[in-house]
Amino acid sequence: MEHKQAIALEIALQTHVLQTCPVHNDIFYDDDVDPSGAFALAVELVRQHKACVGEFHDDAHALTDLLSETISAAPHSCPHCPSAMATKNEAAVLRLT
Repeated sequence: MEHKQAIALEIALQTHVLQTCPVHNDIFYDDDVDPSGAFALAVELVRQHKACVGEFHDDAHALTDLLSETISAAPHSCPHCPSAMATKNEAAVLRLT
């Protein structure tokens, strides 16, 4: 994983926008959590010139864009948990009817 991507992932995990399944260790998006906190943290880290985001060279926009992509790419539940399987099966039934 690219280092910049890892930074965005860590911000999303710290703010609980992305969660890790305790059973499968897969990362998923928790749509019950407001993602604005993740974006606010990202901007604040860049604004304060924190070393952990130094790779972004004071470009908060680049970090928030990558954060948005990272969050958007995550599934909405662990793909291996039964609740996710039920959702996939319900969607397949709806398409068939």
